[in-house]
Amino acid sequence: MGILRGFLRKGHFAALRFQSRPAGSFVGQEIHGFIVKRVEDIPELFIKSTVLSHIKTGADYIHLARDDSNNVFSIGFRTIPTDSTGVPHILEHTVLCGSQKYPVRDPFFKMLNRSLSTFMNAMTGPDFTMYPFSTQNDKDFRNLMSVYLDAVFNPKLEKLDFLQEGWRLEPENLEDPNSKWIIKGVVFNEMKGVYADPQSNLSQKIMNTLLPSHTYATVYGGDPLKIPSLTWEQLKNFHRQFYHPSNAKFISYGNIPFENHLKFLDEEYLSKYDKIDRAAVVPLEPKWTTSRRIEVESRNDPMAPEKDKQTTVAVSFSLNDASDPLESTILQIISQLLIDGPNSPFYKSLLEPNIGIGYTPVTGYDAHSRNAMFTIGLQGVKTEDSEKVIEVIRTTFEDAAKNGFPTERIEAVLHKIELSIKHQRSNFGLGLAMGLTPPWNHEGDPLEFLKVNERLSCFRNQIKENPNFLQEKIRQYFIDNTHQLISVMSPVVDYEEKQLSSEQSLLKSKIDSLTKDDKEIMLQEALELNKKQKHIEDISVLPTLLIEDIKPMLEKTTLDHISIGDTNVQVCLQPTNGITYFRAILSAKNVPDHLRMYVPLFCSLATEMGVKGLDYRQFDQEVQLRTGGFGVGQHISEEVSSVMKYEDGIMIGSHCLDSNIEHMFKLWSKIFLDLTLSDVGRLETLVRGMVGDYINSLVRMGHAYAMGGASSCLTPVLNIRESTEGLTFIRELRTLTESGKFEQILENVQKVAKIILSDSQTRCSLNCIPTSRDLAVKSLENFLTSINLEKSDSSRFVVDRSTFKPASQWTYNILPVPVNFVSKAVPTVPFSSSDFAPLRILCRLLSAKYLHTEVREKGGAYGSGAVVGSHGALQFYSYRDPKGLETLEVFNKSLDWLIKANIDDQMLLEAKLSVFQKVDAPVPPGSRGSRFFVHGISDELYEKHRTELKQTRRDDVLRVAEKYLNTGLCGVSVLGPQTDKVTSDNRWKIF
Repeated sequence: MGILRGFLRKGHFAALRFQSRPAGSFVGQEIHGFIVKRVEDIPELFIKSTVLSHIKTGADYIHLARDDSNNVFSIGFRTIPTDSTGVPHILEHTVLCGSQKYPVRDPFFKMLNRSLSTFMNAMTGPDFTMYPFSTQNDKDFRNLMSVYLDAVFNPKLEKLDFLQEGWRLEPENLEDPNSKWIIKGVVFNEMKGVYADPQSNLSQKIMNTLLPSHTYATVYGGDPLKIPSLTWEQLKNFHRQFYHPSNAKFISYGNIPFENHLKFLDEEYLSKYDKIDRAAVVPLEPKWTTSRRIEVESRNDPMAPEKDKQTTVAVSFSLNDASDPLESTILQIISQLLIDGPNSPFYKSLLEPNIGIGYTPVTGYDAHSRNAMFTIGLQGVKTEDSEKVIEVIRTTFEDAAKNGFPTERIEAVLHKIELSIKHQRSNFGLGLAMGLTPPWNHEGDPLEFLKVNERLSCFRNQIKENPNFLQEKIRQYFIDNTHQLISVMSPVVDYEEKQLSSEQSLLKSKIDSLTKDDKEIMLQEALELNKKQKHIEDISVLPTLLIEDIKPMLEKTTLDHISIGDTNVQVCLQPTNGITYFRAILSAKNVPDHLRMYVPLFCSLATEMGVKGLDYRQFDQEVQLRTGGFGVGQHISEEVSSVMKYEDGIMIGSHCLDSNIEHMFKLWSKIFLDLTLSDVGRLETLVRGMVGDYINSLVRMGHAYAMGGASSCLTPVLNIRESTEGLTFIRELRTLTESGKFEQILENVQKVAKIILSDSQTRCSLNCIPTSRDLAVKSLENFLTSINLEKSDSSRFVVDRSTFKPASQWTYNILPVPVNFVSKAVPTVPFSSSDFAPLRILCRLLSAKYLHTEVREKGGAYGSGAVVGSHGALQFYSYRDPKGLETLEVFNKSLDWLIKANIDDQMLLEAKLSVFQKVDAPVPPGSRGSRFFVHGISDELYEKHRTELKQTRRDDVLRVAEKYLNTGLCGVSVLGPQTDKVTSDNRWKIF
């Protein structure tokens, strides 16, 4: 659950074979209280769509029939806040805390463990709230649909749930009313975490200021200083105002016939309502006559590589009506032309001169609001360079309007879009629901947004008929557009103190306004909430699946293993829609330890530096014109039978239309034979961009960094991952960048490149349709012959680090943020161990039955859990956690809780269902066979693991809990604000 960001920028389309539309769908027909308004095929997406309207309430409904077993359902409402209390966000949380039909505490979270869903969540947008889920199981679909519908239409909305999810005042120690009073609440702490990220804060300020006349002037997720102004009555009133069928939009997708969806929806819910006026559409923002400017304060970032370069400069524009599909497509294309890749104008003018460290994350086209927005911004800038950046942005637009874009650049962008239409993803339907909701919410025609080919054809015609079409659009929207906002965000020394002072002032004003009776009431509510959180409920009223609802057997994937020369090749024939997928793993076990940290740098640079005969711009152009992009990344994969052995390598990959197979492999040949690693300036630009990306991820992914740090002392694989992608790596990369020794960096990357591209072994895989097999294999053979790597002595490149000695480790990483990310890790077993299955069940029991209550509900953290991986560690974590070190005590008491808990058959069933959500998650055709190719896990071994999961008993869970949770050996890592609690404890290593 949470606020929604960025779906439209990341929308992708896929295609499968047609599915027959359920019988009887024709315009004008009445089906279970709905009238069919439109029936249309979307051939490029292999979708048959039916648009309906509920006769009694006017509720809108779209069904997208497609031959895809991962079915989706979504309910959306137009929700328009008038203040920054976060009422739509807190309501989104609170409606999922119990309903009339399912009167139990948080049925949403409990259904996560009674379902085989592939996705369950809820999101709040600037002017809409949506509740989507997806599942491959028909019975599960009906169960989740029932829970979701009752949640939104018949929520209990009890005050205690509002206090838990929104905000409350209570003594820090409930047993001592005289202890310090504090503000708690899940959303309150979530938004404190959001505001701790300067770039998220800037994004919010830009929307508030650029579109100030209506709802976008508010903080829809909630301003932490305004959230405590929201009352329970206001929350209930907001629900009455907006959560009505007349204001609802429903989407269903997949291969389940939709008539039963309509029947259930009408009979159980919609027929019981009368039609009311739908919430008014947010109006278009009045046009400004002159540009405006804001100055935004932010915190000093201790991770910044250059202390005097922490300013962010952004220029934002109010653009088109986001409900216009053609204009939105044109502007999305223009956005990509302007900012994506080394051939784009802004890449050349803003990134390559190294004025800053990279684009601000808000850069790009965003159509979530009624007026779409475009922002171009640079972060990591010297404050005195702000005006220079603004001038560069202005002149870049002028140059683009004057010179336009090369034809091959336009074709590369269009090829990327057209290839994405054919590229299949396992969450395709979910992406559709999330992508269609914002424009449909603005009364745009959702089917028109699906007709990608039609819009691309129209775009091609326009640039053909008018050679200056793009230049005119740039002038219209960016040069002559006076509705623009300049934002300059700079750090101030006392930012944290001012934020803390504001929160303390808020707290003091709240406390000062309370009478003695008020405090007594609040204390009793807090005690009652605490009692409710501890109460073990009878949740039998909730629907659930059974073990027999899990697929009895794994769907086997046929793999053909061949040899091309001395190279092992895996071929997997699949319905890939005319796309060939190539992957290869290159051995990196010969890279010496002192060069290890340069491996991720090599991966980032390998496809970005150019080759002989083609500089990096020309090479990138060729890659975009012929493929879906080249990927190079680290591959550190533990062996299935030993956590002390692992495959050490580099994975490369790409995909292309079958007509481009030979071109794709010729381009890879150039990487291996003709890679040029000589341009220090280019390397500096790329490295600075990496630093910026990592810094931006710290607050958003703090729990992942904490988990990596905690487990790094337990196995060699986890140790390497921490040193090459965790906080250790970020610190070393920052130090390197700060030193300015880019020649030395380049020299070391060259050494890694020689080892990887010349002196290593490789193994490969191909996924393609049967008719493309011969061409793909022959092209791969030509590629392998040309690069002439070492002979492979086995199918995998295994390193044995049995000499690695696990040891306990405690690290505290100080970050200037008001929330914590806490993790504890203990050593476990590899994938093939018979203990691995009960350990997975153990983690789900701890997450759902213990940690959720203790860390989220009582502690106020946004998230928590326990996970175990085949890497040999069980990891506890908390996310955006106000408690910090106190949460470690919760982790430490896990075994005590488990021993005392009455784990019954239903609890075991729920844990198994939750695990199988991932075990049997859908795999798209282009990725089938990857489990064996990447990790060495055969279908037979995977089926054995599935059987062990199903057969896990209570005694098995208790046995592994006592065996692994009580060893004394552990790793602990915390990311959070400075605290005196660790300085007096010599176990802690403080960064």
